[in-house]
Amino acid sequence: MVAGTVLKRGTRKLGRATVGVGFDMSGALRVQRELGLLADRLPWLQERAIRTLYRRLPVEARRDIQRQYNIIGSRIREHMAVRYIDSGPRLGGIRLYGQWARGIGMANFRGTRQVRAGVSYSVYHGIRKVDKGSFLARLLQGRGRLGNLHAVERYGPKVTMQAGSYKGQKRQRLAVHYRSTVAQMLAEGRRPERLADYSRRILQQEVERQLASYMRRPSAP
Repeated sequence: MVAGTVLKRGTRKLGRATVGVGFDMSGALRVQRELGLLADRLPWLQERAIRTLYRRLPVEARRDIQRQYNIIGSRIREHMAVRYIDSGPRLGGIRLYGQWARGIGMANFRGTRQVRAGVSYSVYHGIRKVDKGSFLARLLQGRGRLGNLHAVERYGPKVTMQAGSYKGQKRQRLAVHYRSTVAQMLAEGRRPERLADYSRRILQQEVERQLASYMRRPSAP
């Protein structure tokens, strides 16, 4: 089962609200049939499989996003989180979340550069656009230090700067340009279905691998 969920509370890292794609393993495994004496070990085997998926799913989601989006992996990882789903005494699955509160800065997409008309950028592979009137600049962080590079645009009336190189001077404010959020990337097109299929496949393969390993063990004398 695949479900998009909106949470009203989130961590500081993920913003105030996050959209997630949840993966419920119920009904996904065919190995439950004809287990005989091993049936009582299936919940334990499934939990081991879920822990394996917990490590692998974020990697597969990042790779799937990068096949479409022209962005480095670290930016995706910073805006994504995975959590276990508790189901009674055992783990019931995992849920993958992407940040919803703010998108990825335009300057973080590969190949973003300053051109005469503005900022040239490429969110999707093979598609390039120009954001006219924008320019690249490093914004100030705390204590006047230069921060990350952003695509920005001036707006509104001039105001007196309170800090930085232009302190005391009148300048226009800067608006940072953002594009898609990781939550939108996760929920786009058939990506939820692909990740759900991947999850079911990993869970089944992992349980079957553990069963095969268990059956190869020599029996006690």
